[in-house]
Amino acid sequence: MFLSQAKLPNRRVALLIVAIFGAAYGSLALVNHYLFRTYAYDLGIYNQALWDYAHLRLNTNSVMRYNNLLGDHFTLVQLLYAPLYYLFGSYTLVLVQITLVLGGGYGAYRLHLLRTQGRQAGAALGLLVLFLSTWGIYSALAFDYHDNVLAAMLLPWLLYWLEADRRGRATGVAVLMAASKENMALWLVFIALGLAVLHWREPARRRWALAVAGATAVYFLVVVKLIIPGLGSGDAYLYQQQYVAVGRSAGEALNTLLTRPSYVLGLLFKNHLADPNGDYVKAELHIMVLLSGGLALLRRPAYLLMLAPIYGQKLLSGNIAHWGISAQYSVEFVPVLHAALSHWLAPATPRRAKWLAIGAATLALAATIVSMQVRKAHGYDKSAAQFFRSRHYHREFDAGAVHRALALIPANARVSATSPLVPHLAARPYIYQFPYVGDADYIVALRLESTYPLTVAALDSQLTEYQGSSRWRMLLDQPPLRILQRIHPLPVPNRRFFERRGMGGSDSARGPGARQ
Repeated sequence: MFLSQAKLPNRRVALLIVAIFGAAYGSLALVNHYLFRTYAYDLGIYNQALWDYAHLRLNTNSVMRYNNLLGDHFTLVQLLYAPLYYLFGSYTLVLVQITLVLGGGYGAYRLHLLRTQGRQAGAALGLLVLFLSTWGIYSALAFDYHDNVLAAMLLPWLLYWLEADRRGRATGVAVLMAASKENMALWLVFIALGLAVLHWREPARRRWALAVAGATAVYFLVVVKLIIPGLGSGDAYLYQQQYVAVGRSAGEALNTLLTRPSYVLGLLFKNHLADPNGDYVKAELHIMVLLSGGLALLRRPAYLLMLAPIYGQKLLSGNIAHWGISAQYSVEFVPVLHAALSHWLAPATPRRAKWLAIGAATLALAATIVSMQVRKAHGYDKSAAQFFRSRHYHREFDAGAVHRALALIPANARVSATSPLVPHLAARPYIYQFPYVGDADYIVALRLESTYPLTVAALDSQLTEYQGSSRWRMLLDQPPLRILQRIHPLPVPNRRFFERRGMGGSDSARGPGARQ
């Protein structure tokens, strides 16, 4: 039975819940951006791309120094909301991400009502709270912007339209998910296979799911094997290098999966690197999944199939940052956990389902709050994540004064800036992450705040060296901000022939904000 908006039970309560969580998300993500807790990798990269797209140009990304951003990750959906840049500037993607999460939660609420034909309104509200409380959302919002959040938040709507037997709309959602990022297309293959299992006795839906699985598999292979290498440097897909534990190529990885399944299964639980920072990080992920409705994955294994590539992407990686519950690497769990729990509770009586949903939501919220206090992840920044504490809203410097000082830099000037400044200065043809300076007209450095890849001492040493040079002069020294101006600007380069140089390359060289 398809439920119209007007007939949704407790709709006003659901919208109130969404609004409350929206305020929390804004306090988390918008405050982080204003207080310079967003970084060159990744918000700075995407802000420059969005600025280019808003001006009807493909992006030659100077932060990464690639010829084309799409040669790194094939992310097409930013083209759709690029015009919003004219309204919201550097905050655009942060606002888009918050809106997507809230929209995904509302879709999850409607999905459960549809499954139960409106009989479990109380359970639908409880599951909505669970969805919006799950740790994967907060970890993602606490760290910049990422396109996999879009794909994850579209999944409830994909499930909703398929259950409503609106396969045309479901296809449109699937297209958007695949276009959000190339690895999300691979995830969609497994989502569709899981749906085929769930709807095996319904021929029309089964055929639709298998067709989506086949189409997205072909799309993924074409993008990874042909499009990304063609737009980039011509090299093989960069991110396969992170999975040497199972093989240095897709063929080797597949062979390992087929011939050594027990070895691969072991990698999902143990630290396979000689780095003690990885100890118990994977265990923390598994515990958080169980505390957020994960038992439903065992009761409805088709949803576990949907998460197979997410578990593999996270836990087989050679990057410890991917393993745990931090950053954007867990957001895909949120809609799948909700959908599995919703499916499990759907046959229950309304009263039983309501109290089980409330209990699950309470447990998930408690687990999320505890995870913000105590976490195994190395380098976890509590001040960026704990939006319920006063330190989240304060810095050891005057953030407003820094924003005013950045206005001294001309809009089209070439700039080299430390990482937290890059997202705010990215609306220009040339923005670099210091210490790469190249042909920059200005060097802008915020000391004592994420000076990676330099230590504070090394940053001070380099700034002193530039300041003592006859080619630079001090424009502003307002601790902790320092702005240097080149005395004789260099010729403007041609963006069409921008070279991939310097610090570009693997995630391991990029530090905080390594992309995936």
